[in-house]
Amino acid sequence: MNSQRLEGTAIASSSGVVIGKVQKLVAGQAAISERHLSTEELQEEQLRLAAAVQSALQELDAEHTHLLGLEHQDPVLILEAHRMLLLDPELVDKALNLIENEKINAEWALRRQMDEIITVFDCIEDEYLRSRKSDVEQVGQRIMCHLMGQVFGSDSMQSDDPTIIVADDLSPSNIVLLWRQGAAGIICEQGGINAHAIIVARGIGLPALLGASDLLGQVHDGDVLLLDAEQGHWILHPSAKEIAQYQRFITAMDLARHDLKVFAKQPSKSANGHRMDIMANLEFREEIALAVELGVEGVGLFRTEFIFMQDAMPPDETRQYQQYAEIVKGMHGFAVTFRLLDVGGDKPALFQQLSGYHYNGENPAMGLRGVRMLLQWPSVLRAQVRAILRASEYGEVNILVPMVTNSSEMIAVREMVDACCDELEIQKNTVSVGCMIEVPAAVMIADDLAAVSDFFSIGTNDLIQYTLAADRADEDVCGIYSPNHPAILALIRKTAHAAHKAEIPVMVCGELAANPEWTETFLNLGLHGLSMSLNSALRIRKHLSQLEYKPEVP
Repeated sequence: MNSQRLEGTAIASSSGVVIGKVQKLVAGQAAISERHLSTEELQEEQLRLAAAVQSALQELDAEHTHLLGLEHQDPVLILEAHRMLLLDPELVDKALNLIENEKINAEWALRRQMDEIITVFDCIEDEYLRSRKSDVEQVGQRIMCHLMGQVFGSDSMQSDDPTIIVADDLSPSNIVLLWRQGAAGIICEQGGINAHAIIVARGIGLPALLGASDLLGQVHDGDVLLLDAEQGHWILHPSAKEIAQYQRFITAMDLARHDLKVFAKQPSKSANGHRMDIMANLEFREEIALAVELGVEGVGLFRTEFIFMQDAMPPDETRQYQQYAEIVKGMHGFAVTFRLLDVGGDKPALFQQLSGYHYNGENPAMGLRGVRMLLQWPSVLRAQVRAILRASEYGEVNILVPMVTNSSEMIAVREMVDACCDELEIQKNTVSVGCMIEVPAAVMIADDLAAVSDFFSIGTNDLIQYTLAADRADEDVCGIYSPNHPAILALIRKTAHAAHKAEIPVMVCGELAANPEWTETFLNLGLHGLSMSLNSALRIRKHLSQLEYKPEVP
């Protein structure tokens, strides 16, 4: 196996440094554990693989019986071919031999043998035979599922070394699944500086690199990889000297994080006593415990679409209520701002499940998304509003309306909220309804929007994207997507002034909230709060404590 040292950079990064072993994740394969075994474990591991194969055979036979009555027998023939592959010694027997000869666990042995067979198929000249490699992949994954069902009872990775996932691309939900399984870091070839995947990685504190091109084809499972998400850098097969240097760096970072803990649960104030709350952007209820530990002053943005994406079917009102209530209870009295579902043509499968409509928009970022979609399908909006209102019995909640471009959208949502309050016999105006300022048009009519909003929340990610006509997830225009363009500050300033004039709170909930270069500007603009990824909260609170509040005169 080639152990030549290689290094490269990435377009986007989160934070943290990891030295670990590679686990490649391609074509939707699940992450697996890689373990070296003692001699005493070999027989048991071989029995595990044999049992998984037997379970897969039983599963195939049951499906075969079920499909026999079909008019078209193509699915039956495919299953029969899969059954033959399951019994093929080229796959199973050789995987069993790998367990014995190399003393590795069943998942690792099966994956390696699958990769070897697929490589052979890729070299076949006949296109039809070459395409049959998908059957090998499907059969192998069927066995792998049974293996993982036995090994990953708690959905966690079992490995002596930190695991770094190397993939072509990962969705936000993939990121979270791998994090839950115990991945120590993520590197993807695709993705831009503010893609949702990197935002999620930052939020959960997972070291990650996106846009690390030409890496996947050069790494192998078990390779030593150094992931530096602080500097957007990776090293494959680092030298002993480099590993020692980075280990010292990791120790220093751990000490710095320990020093920041003094700012946990301290009030977020400037050096001269002006308060600007530090809040959390969250996607998952598992993050609540850390948010409380850090002492954030509420959840400034809870992205509800991830609740929808986690379930096989879109959750109904009761399911949503249960999850929202758990989040509100977990914050122990601190306010939780739930952003209404912001999904459109950029997530076509979920969009179609919710609306029953196949979206054909060519530019999803500017299409039927956010409040535009919700107002077209009021049943989806009503269920979510009712669920949030019901959760308000456990603590303070706010509703944030995404993708607003005119006052009529805010008025329509407020009318829905009032109607649901009547249905649930909840006193009106107990839940604040805010407008998300993320479209330049919203800034230009900020005075009108302030008149029908209880608060403003500036979503800088989309505001920058729409103002500069630069897709935040497109690595080809990452140099154009920049908060330093003078138009961005002008738009934020105009929004803040409109909020102050109407005497409503205004905060920032985009990634810019976690940028220390902007903290003083936000402070002097009189913003009421900054909502950010959890791993940035204490750093920004410390920075805020060193600044002097000098209010900007409109």
